[in-house]
Amino acid sequence: MNSKHEEFMERKIPEEPRPNDWRSPYSRDKARIIHGSGFRRLQGKTQVMGAGEGDFHRTRLTHSIEVNQIGLGLFEGIKKRDDIKIPELLVPFLKNGHPVVSAACYGHDLGHPPFGHGGERALHIKMKNNGGFEGNAQTIRLMAKLEKYYEHKGINPTRRVLLSLLKYPVDFVDYPQSDQKKNKPPKCYYDCEKEMVDWCLEKFSSNDKNIFKELKEVGPGKIKPVHMSFDASIMECADDIAYCTHDLEDIVARGLVTREMLMDKVSDFCKNKENFKDCEVYITEKDFEELFKGSHSRKQTIGKFVNLLMTNTVIVENGSFEHPLLRFRLSISENLKRLTNFLRDEVTYQMVVEKPEIQMLERKGQRVINSLFKEFILAPEILIPHWDKMDQTDSKERRVCDYIAGMTDSFAAKIYHRLFTPGIGSSRDEL
Repeated sequence: MNSKHEEFMERKIPEEPRPNDWRSPYSRDKARIIHGSGFRRLQGKTQVMGAGEGDFHRTRLTHSIEVNQIGLGLFEGIKKRDDIKIPELLVPFLKNGHPVVSAACYGHDLGHPPFGHGGERALHIKMKNNGGFEGNAQTIRLMAKLEKYYEHKGINPTRRVLLSLLKYPVDFVDYPQSDQKKNKPPKCYYDCEKEMVDWCLEKFSSNDKNIFKELKEVGPGKIKPVHMSFDASIMECADDIAYCTHDLEDIVARGLVTREMLMDKVSDFCKNKENFKDCEVYITEKDFEELFKGSHSRKQTIGKFVNLLMTNTVIVENGSFEHPLLRFRLSISENLKRLTNFLRDEVTYQMVVEKPEIQMLERKGQRVINSLFKEFILAPEILIPHWDKMDQTDSKERRVCDYIAGMTDSFAAKIYHRLFTPGIGSSRDEL
């Protein structure tokens, strides 16, 4: 493999395709993700705590399927939209990029633990002196080590697919000590995956790697990585679009916000025409009112929101990078980032996630994880199935963390009750 784009098809452990397998290495990666146990477990992890009563709500599995659909729409749009000029350097990578984007979209949430972001914080608090915990870092760990395609080698991913899932290309140890000790998970990959990440990035120049791993201040006292690959940027746009619009649909349909509550919140935003500057279509108060006029009107309105965001994406160039996979990224246009930020921060978060009844559910999930970790760490060899089959080179804490992070919400609750609730559980329960 000599061409610049083919070297990103390489795997750390070389392998030959099975007889008559016409698929590209990227397509095989996508298949390994879809058929993996981590992907199936997403059906038992809810997107928004408190939205999960009944059969309508989205899970992380249905969210990932929707992100894939939007991501592929964005990818096709890059090639077909008249208003996007494709940089010549990027063309070879677009020719075989379809399954890469799909793999990234399907795989982007694999590492998220039970009980949403509350569960993520709980695991990080337990792990902050042992390498930390963060959902995207756990995704890299699943791909590189935990998925059961190869023993302790994960799915043996291609370089480009692993790169497409590397949202935060900074090692945990490279964060300032003050940031490592905070209860909020730092945006990073784990020290124990450094060898795999270094291999993933080895085809880039030293200059590109140094810039790619930069931490930057993005707010008062807040630092995070700011670079990702072109494929990862498509997945990120798709995730942002799906998250902010579909969570809005869920919380309205579930009655977690009333018409009056939402209209009070959106009125000033919709009246500010700067929020939709240079857009052929824009969102009005009437559109938000349509969300409450029944399922058909709501679905049409959410479709309008999704279309507006998908058709207002741009390719951004960062001339500091040499390699096209790092030099270019897809981004939602700056003015419409106001809409995604508004829906995410001021609607979903302020109006739903911060509600006392939702916070109680988050606290309950955190308590489950705290209790499980505390109990498992005392005697993992007798409490955790197949403990002896786990990679013994990993710390005891990391292996306990892996086991809990892989649980669904319901399985974590079941194990909690089996351990701590008198009268619950029997020797015949499946573990």
